[in-house]
Amino acid sequence: MDIPLALSIAGALAAVAAVVISIRQARASARQALMPVVLGTFQEARSPEWFEARDYIFERLAAEHSPERGISGLPEPARTAVRKVGFLFDNAGLLIVHKAVPEELILSFFGESLPKFWQIMEPFVRRESEIRQVKTMVFFEHLVARSRMRPAGDLRRRLGLLSADP
Repeated sequence: MDIPLALSIAGALAAVAAVVISIRQARASARQALMPVVLGTFQEARSPEWFEARDYIFERLAAEHSPERGISGLPEPARTAVRKVGFLFDNAGLLIVHKAVPEELILSFFGESLPKFWQIMEPFVRRESEIRQVKTMVFFEHLVARSRMRPAGDLRRRLGLLSADP
């Protein structure tokens, strides 16, 4: 092989390597920039207000209220509870769809509770969509569908989580 051709090939390989490295660095920077959002989501899901909202939905929402007026027609504290939990899951689903966070991260953490929340909240979400004539909490719904396809227990086993049970 002659020297100019060898130099040309070496230069092309160096350019390709530089592009690949730049793409990887850009992706790493994007993930790093989203880290506060991800951490904020998990902090929110550990706040006393979130636990109050969760408990309200699980223990009282369906027994005390009809979905007839949607989410915005609920009285307080029901409306706030549904919005707090629903929008947290909606935002988590949005982050997954846009590949801002790995799906396994969210599903392994929230997965088991997602279908339970959706079962209770779905009539309110559907009615809100009808009233507003705009789909509501579509990323939450997607997240629930994904959680059914990829159960949290399976993800946790794949991650190698250990159990304290003998």
